[in-house]
Amino acid sequence: MNTGSGVESLIIGANGLVGQRLRDILTRNNVTWAGTYNKRYEDQLLKLDITDGRELSELFSRYSPKVVFNCANLAGGVDFCEKNPKEAADFHLNATKEMGARCKDIKAKFIFISTDYVFDGKSGPYKEDDQTNPLNLYGRLKLGAEEWIRSNLSDYLIVRTTNVYGWDPLTQTPNYIMGLYRALSQGKNFNAPSFLWGNPTYAADLAEAIIELYLKNANGIFHIVGSSFVNRLEWAMKTCHILGLDPSLINEIKDPSPNMVPRPLKSWLATDKFRKTYRTPLHDVDSGLALMKEDMQSSKGF
Repeated sequence: MNTGSGVESLIIGANGLVGQRLRDILTRNNVTWAGTYNKRYEDQLLKLDITDGRELSELFSRYSPKVVFNCANLAGGVDFCEKNPKEAADFHLNATKEMGARCKDIKAKFIFISTDYVFDGKSGPYKEDDQTNPLNLYGRLKLGAEEWIRSNLSDYLIVRTTNVYGWDPLTQTPNYIMGLYRALSQGKNFNAPSFLWGNPTYAADLAEAIIELYLKNANGIFHIVGSSFVNRLEWAMKTCHILGLDPSLINEIKDPSPNMVPRPLKSWLATDKFRKTYRTPLHDVDSGLALMKEDMQSSKGF
């Protein structure tokens, strides 16, 4: 991380699953960066609460980046948002507007990670310009942030993705596969819903694609997801096979619970727009899990 004022890039949420990989790729491409964390301390990063306007003001005053990557995420996901609408709006919508406005002021590119949940999952695969119809507050807030960006900024990337996974042993908010790994490694049962379908997306692929888009001066909305369309039970079983975990501990959940927050049950994003022009591979679930295994085996935490 560069601690001086002149850095090319600023990563909001730099010690999260995607942020960590962005750091590595930017460093490899000789792009200077500064980064922030919120709850998980890291000495080379700056603490930031993105909902605190004063902290954002101080951060943007300290640095004058050419690009800002917003990788911050709110723990608890869809369920937390439904139960805490004000906090969810402050985080996903209001803070995004604040960051976007500051990017506009300093003529920086704003890169925003969005979600498949802007769609209802009733048809697909979805292209970037297909009709949106979010089913829950999280999706509506992300869509609201997208609409604000498109209306107010000219230099931006909106990257919609889904089911992002990767090795992240220190995380306090595990992705689906980290949750599976932790449970099965401790001999605990794990519930895998066969009614939920999507595109498992290897975190390093997502980060590589975002950097490629940035370095090649892309603009607008792109769908970046893995090339497989599977349900979560299939995904869990493939993980057991590749990582050597016990599949007998997996419980299939065939139907949504009556109180489940509405969400798209078949969430499928088309990546034709990206793949037509750009070169970063978007691995299928088997090859992505194999890459995750390599990452685990080379990690000090494994």
